[in-house]
Amino acid sequence: MAILPKPRREPTPLESTALKWMNFSFDIVVIVMALLTMAYVIYAMYNLIAIIYHGFDVEEALHEFLLVIILLELFELLTLYIKEHHVSMRRVAELGVVAIVRKLVITVDYRKLGWEVMIGMAALIFALGWIYVQERRRVSEEEKFIVEHGLNR
Repeated sequence: MAILPKPRREPTPLESTALKWMNFSFDIVVIVMALLTMAYVIYAMYNLIAIIYHGFDVEEALHEFLLVIILLELFELLTLYIKEHHVSMRRVAELGVVAIVRKLVITVDYRKLGWEVMIGMAALIFALGWIYVQERRRVSEEEKFIVEHGLNR
């Protein structure tokens, strides 16, 4: 005997109104976060220019540059969420890997991190890499199916 899924019930008018207000308030929070992120990008760019202008320190410049890249990627994720109300896990995994690489690049003495942190970072990079590969594979399979069946998106 096959188990059938439960039929979806329609939300009540009160539930529907509450969901609309929750979506609206969440969108407002995301917009505010995007604006704050862009403001901090401008501040970080100012710091980067100041570092370059007042005696070029490679480590500080690289630190600020990678921070700007991470913040711009975060801004892009937030704007994608506002547009589509969905964010790809592949993009989140990319952002996580860049953030971890930034931490590894700016760390001068790895002994200060400790072996526990290094193992944790390695495990996190592995997990994010696995997520990234799985998402790429899933997208490739969907594109192959669309091409084979001549479907339009």
